[in-house]
Amino acid sequence: MTVEAVLDAVVKALKGLVDEYAVIVVDGYESMIKFYQRGVSVVQSWRHREIGVYAAIGRKMGMVWVDAEDPEKAVTEAVEAVKHSGDSPLYAPLPEPSGEPLSSVDVKLKEAASSGEVSFIVEDLELEETRGKAAGMVKVEYNKVHLITSAGADLDYEYTSFNGYARFFEGRDASGQWSWTSTRYDLAAAKRAIGQARELAAECAKLPREKLEPGEYRVLLSPMIAGNLVEEVVMAANAGAVLFGFSFFHDKKPGDLVASENLTIIDKPRDMELPEARGFDDEGVATRDKTIIERGMLKSFLHNTKTAKLMNAESTGNAGWLLPRPFNVEVAPGDLSPEEMLEALRDGVYITNNWYTRFQNHLEGTFSTVSRDAVFIVKGGKPVACTHRVRIADSMPRILKNIEALGRQQWPIQWWEVRHPTRIPFILLSSARLTTAE
Repeated sequence: MTVEAVLDAVVKALKGLVDEYAVIVVDGYESMIKFYQRGVSVVQSWRHREIGVYAAIGRKMGMVWVDAEDPEKAVTEAVEAVKHSGDSPLYAPLPEPSGEPLSSVDVKLKEAASSGEVSFIVEDLELEETRGKAAGMVKVEYNKVHLITSAGADLDYEYTSFNGYARFFEGRDASGQWSWTSTRYDLAAAKRAIGQARELAAECAKLPREKLEPGEYRVLLSPMIAGNLVEEVVMAANAGAVLFGFSFFHDKKPGDLVASENLTIIDKPRDMELPEARGFDDEGVATRDKTIIERGMLKSFLHNTKTAKLMNAESTGNAGWLLPRPFNVEVAPGDLSPEEMLEALRDGVYITNNWYTRFQNHLEGTFSTVSRDAVFIVKGGKPVACTHRVRIADSMPRILKNIEALGRQQWPIQWWEVRHPTRIPFILLSSARLTTAE
């Protein structure tokens, strides 16, 4: 079935069964290259077609996602989900549409994703040359998204994406990793990321090993780990997280000081260079770039019409059907070069990557995250040793207030620990609590 036929079938079936509906069909192609120490190991290509249905009867709501080839199943499951739910305090009527189509398509990426012919990427990035030293992934994707709602939205957009990461290994235990993302075939960004990963591994390999004692340290965060932590900040500014008690901003309101004046975070769905760019959200409301934190001050929570109604606010064009969500994230740059960031660190620890970020208490913002890859001990602004795995065990409010400086170069980051495309610089903390993770 064509996308148009799927939409038509679902909409016709929903009419008369529910009071309100929204239907999204995502039709796209992906090709993925995986490379390992023996060279390129896997090239996979596939097509995906999904259909999402939101439905409401009175104040009861439900939503499902299924394979787009089975519109009957989508309707049946959505209606059943509504019938088995109770009246929701989150319910608000679907709004009149105000969004517009806003597409970002790189023809070369579209053709590569659709055909599965990605050998030119292997050659351009010289992935076979990483044999014996690196592992990673490169993915190209093309999607067309179509939204129809009972409130009158009939909108679509297309986008391409080019993202990946590389992890280099040197010696017994030295490694470095970096990622990139773009809506276009940004070969320069990919090569910069691969080069950065290679340099981190090489630098760590040539330095002596030194044990780090638990304590408070000045800490330099690379864009990889900074992107992960900032994503947690953005999710805490999601009005849904605030309402359900999973946010360390639960007792804050716009205008409150929540971070160092050096920090500004923006949700940027209109940044056409990053893959979550779009002109409308899942309710058909127009998107707009908006500041979440401006020079340390909380400026806005992220809202859809439902959370906005509960919190006496307006939608920020960030729907999710049930809860809001961010799109592209940007952290405003500072004015220091990477070398100057190390000099500003003076004596401290430079952490290049992380994983396993977990909160012990969402309301207090207490969390821990474990380093991955190179961790440098820095003396007098120069790396003097590489240490073993460390853990940041601190609170997010404290981390935010300890941001001392930011780099002037922003890096476009996206991988499994930074799910939303993020443009971010290096971040220097005046203090963070570190423990060993071995």
